[in-house]
Amino acid sequence: MKSRWRSLRRAGAAMMVSLLLTTAALNSGATASAAGPVRASWGSTTFDLSRGWGSATSCVVFSRRVVRCYATYEQADAALGYSAAADPLTADGAAVAAVPSCASGWLCLYADPGGQGRRLQFRDEFWNYLSDYAFAGQASSWRNNQSSGDNGYLSLYNSSSTYLCAAGSYANTMGSADNQAYAVWG
Repeated sequence: MKSRWRSLRRAGAAMMVSLLLTTAALNSGATASAAGPVRASWGSTTFDLSRGWGSATSCVVFSRRVVRCYATYEQADAALGYSAAADPLTADGAAVAAVPSCASGWLCLYADPGGQGRRLQFRDEFWNYLSDYAFAGQASSWRNNQSSGDNGYLSLYNSSSTYLCAAGSYANTMGSADNQAYAVWG
């Protein structure tokens, strides 16, 4: 009976954290229109990311004011110092193709299953609206390569709860949460 009570208490605590995070997001007052458009840079070009990515496949959100986009994952990975050979999830011989690339310290969202398609990377500990990055309703897989305990969360259109992106893990598919995320806590 005690273990059942503990399980119920843990589930209640997890639901409370989810509710607090969702409430904080709704009460923050941060909107795209209040802060203005997200300006991204690609080489010497600057553009409003909410209007599209052009030929970019990977955008890295250093902050709301500093977003850099790259033509390939490899270019973004090199800029962040990521190496698949040094990745803790692939270094022990795991199938590299099964683990989406994501630099240490980042939460990566992918537009397609299996860590494919456009990739958007965050590390901020506040809610970012994905519409500001032309990515609302498009996340189909993710990887959280942040340190232990630094969980990420997605707010979903079809749910009053948040979707957990546990630190040090990934999901090649998102099941019923596929293409449902409208905000990310990185």
